[in-house]
Amino acid sequence: MSRICAISAKQHLLAEGPFWCDKDHALYWVDIPAQQVWCWKQKQDEYQHWAFEQKVSAVFTTQSHRLLLCMADGVAYFDPETQGLEYLCYLDEDRPNNRLNDAKCDASGMLHVGTMDDNETAQTGRLWSIDAAGNKVCLLDDIGISNTLAWDESRDRFYFADSMQGKIHAYPWSMFKDVRAEHAFVETASGVGPDGSCLDAQGNLWNAQWGGASVVCYNPDGNEIHRINLPFNRPTSCAFGGLDMTTLFITSASIGGVEGVDEPLAGQVVAIDLVAYFGQKIKGLASQPFCGA
Repeated sequence: MSRICAISAKQHLLAEGPFWCDKDHALYWVDIPAQQVWCWKQKQDEYQHWAFEQKVSAVFTTQSHRLLLCMADGVAYFDPETQGLEYLCYLDEDRPNNRLNDAKCDASGMLHVGTMDDNETAQTGRLWSIDAAGNKVCLLDDIGISNTLAWDESRDRFYFADSMQGKIHAYPWSMFKDVRAEHAFVETASGVGPDGSCLDAQGNLWNAQWGGASVVCYNPDGNEIHRINLPFNRPTSCAFGGLDMTTLFITSASIGGVEGVDEPLAGQVVAIDLVAYFGQKIKGLASQPFCGA
């Protein structure tokens, strides 16, 4: 693999939510405005995709053959064999302009998903926790654009970002409390939004920076230790995967670009061989499936 390799079958509008299934050696992602879910099986180099009647912001494997999808209005199981969609729960029914955005499962498989104003103007987003029975708990409110959900279990730490504020905060997890009034773990430069993130095996946070043409790695003290410069301005998220978990998959957007600026890889999903890029072995963790079936 070269240092940066496009692995998607097409240019997407807004590719998001990369999810690596280690069991099947498959990468899943979504194209939010295109209302599609995609899957690439690495060993076979085969693609599948499914289209829906509303936006989809995240995808997860489960304890069965079904997938769990974050639809615009709630969380639903999807059966790839029958094409059936079964809702687990609805969210933000009192805020019809909101939609679901970034989402991740914690180590127990419980889903955590942030919502946002679909017009990206109001701070009406929330952060929800959802279990296998569909029970939901609101953890945070008054969020602009929900992004970056990641857990550092060894430090009892949960990372969450509001891209509208340009800040990633580190929350205490076992005794969760709102720390947004405190000093941020990371604050990005003006015009650069912290988007999706993942953790490596050492507890370092890798963050895709919308408008910054880069994925930046921060150590647990919040100091930058690595940077991947990308051939597109709007990376959206990242996930570790590959046969040895040393590949970083990065999703990106082709919408919102600067007129006259040529970005042939914008909107693609790319794979970065971290050994080739940095000359050292940086290993990550597989994505966590949802606890339900």
